Amino acid sequence: MSSNKACGNCKIKYNPTELSGPQQLCKDCRRSLPLATCTYCCIDFYAISSTTTLIKPSCKKCSEHYTKYGDPKACEWCKKNSAFKGSKCFQCKTSEEKYGKPTKCDTCHNTAYFDKGLEAKKKVNNKCLCLLCTLKYKKELHRCGKFKRSSAEIVSKGEHRSSKAKKMAKIEEATSSSSLRRGTVEVGVQNDLCGHSETSSSASPLFSRDEKSGSMEAILLTTQLKEEIASLKRGLDAKDRTIIDKGKLHSELRTEMWELEKKLRKKMLDNDTEHGKKIEDMQGIIRDLKTQNGKLRAGNKLAKQATRRSTPIPVPASLIETEATDST
Repeated sequence: MSSNKACGNCKIKYNPTELSGPQQLCKDCRRSLPLATCTYCCIDFYAISSTTTLIKPSCKKCSEHYTKYGDPKACEWCKKNSAFKGSKCFQCKTSEEKYGKPTKCDTCHNTAYFDKGLEAKKKVNNKCLCLLCTLKYKKELHRCGKFKRSSAEIVSKGEHRSSKAKKMAKIEEATSSSSLRRGTVEVGVQNDLCGHSETSSSASPLFSRDEKSGSMEAILLTTQLKEEIASLKRGLDAKDRTIIDKGKLHSELRTEMWELEKKLRKKMLDNDTEHGKKIEDMQGIIRDLKTQNGKLRAGNKLAKQATRRSTPIPVPASLIETEATDST
């Protein structure tokens, strides 16, 4: 029996089969949490508040690498801005260790395709695709599958409605034909009795009118359903276009933000270097002034001592007189 594991978000213990993805999330957390794309490795992840410590949306691994190594460089192979340590990103490093050196991708033409076998190729229509291109391809497939399902559901609903309408028309036709037959029989009997055969011919045009009205209703229903499907398709196309435009705008804004951040970082670094140089220059000036001050003090001391030595000591007059008497 396998031990239960805790969910990455709610920390409730589940069977390991119920948890999925690298974040190990349960079904409820996957439904409630919003999806976000990492700015560095470009992989989708569930935005948990504890995983991202940066301002930009980034997965757990990338945020850890950012705190360790700082700003990343562009990868040598996949050209993603996720090479934190060295010239290659961690995904390319791990895939190189597993599958060997990469080859050119069919769509982006970057040397980032790793040969993972025939089974992996079959999933992407036997194409040589890198990680980013495979993710894009799978997203497109998922989106197309959803669109096909929705359109099939609409068509099936339309068919169901049209089949219901046809059944109702058939029932109405049957009831009208049975009533008409009864009426014709009664009228025929009366005509035989009275010698008139006028009403027997009047039943056939009524029957044809009912048939025509039923077929017209079915045609109208089908045309209405076709128009509805066409309008829904148009709406979906418009939504797709808006999503693509929004994606382009988002990418443009992201690039602008990235460039602004780069400029600000450069300015900060330049200011820091200028500030450091100024501080060093000021410290050098202070040192020179201190040495000059010390030299001046020492010179002043020596001058004072020299003046003290050069000044004669005054001799008292009594001593001079005694010396004169002694000489005589």
